[in-house]
Amino acid sequence: MKVFLVEDSPSIRRLLVRRLDSMKGLRLVGEATGETQAQALIRWTQPDIVLMDLSLASGSGLHLLPELRRAGFKGHIAVLTSQDTDAYRRACIDAGADAFYDKGSGLETLFDDLAAFPPKVHPTPVDEHPTWLLRDGLTGLYNEAALVERLDQSAKAAARDGVNLAVYVLRLDGHAALSAEVADALARDIAARLSDSCTDSDIVARRSADQFCVVLTRLDGPDEATDYAHQLRELMAQPFTHGGQDYQLGVELGMALFPTDAVSSRGLLTLAEASAFGAL
Repeated sequence: MKVFLVEDSPSIRRLLVRRLDSMKGLRLVGEATGETQAQALIRWTQPDIVLMDLSLASGSGLHLLPELRRAGFKGHIAVLTSQDTDAYRRACIDAGADAFYDKGSGLETLFDDLAAFPPKVHPTPVDEHPTWLLRDGLTGLYNEAALVERLDQSAKAAARDGVNLAVYVLRLDGHAALSAEVADALARDIAARLSDSCTDSDIVARRSADQFCVVLTRLDGPDEATDYAHQLRELMAQPFTHGGQDYQLGVELGMALFPTDAVSSRGLLTLAEASAFGAL
């Protein structure tokens, strides 16, 4: 079952993510801290279950709930809030919530109820495929499975050390129009540029033929993340040369910050990817 989390408190998100990660049959596919972001990412990820708070960084869960139902969301919506009054409970159920839990006393009931959900089969995501090869055969970069594993480890280390982490997803425009020879040469060039732009402790991966990812694992603050995003854009704006001919590819860049935007590896990747595809 795919689960999406709408919660503005990083500490609560960490607690929920840890428990969800330990539960068989559940897979967190994304996180959001505000109403508008949640609407866009829920459309993007198509989860089976949405866990949401009522108090959000922007907007309100009380407004998001009926908006999701009006937009056609058919999945299970569970409200998890500290505003545990009969009035809020009735308002949420009337607006389309399937369940209502108090953060202070209802967490174990929530997890018991989630564990009782019947399993649902989804196409297996790339990062869950058994793999003996953790490197992309063409570029030598990490592949998707290794990226998720390394990102999860780095996020835990960042939380332990109290530092920030940034995830960047780069989507190439015009890649499909290139010949196989040129596309392969450009992929190797991009891999070299990205690897040279960061440190050995950072993560560079090739997620698909036209999608790359960079993770800066130790940042002092958001300004560093923004500066590196500008650096990436300038780096990718430089033409690529192969066989004596210059090629210019468009690049869409998405970024997500730990712990501000998300605290799970999948939440960070989902947000950065959705941004790169213009879904936000």
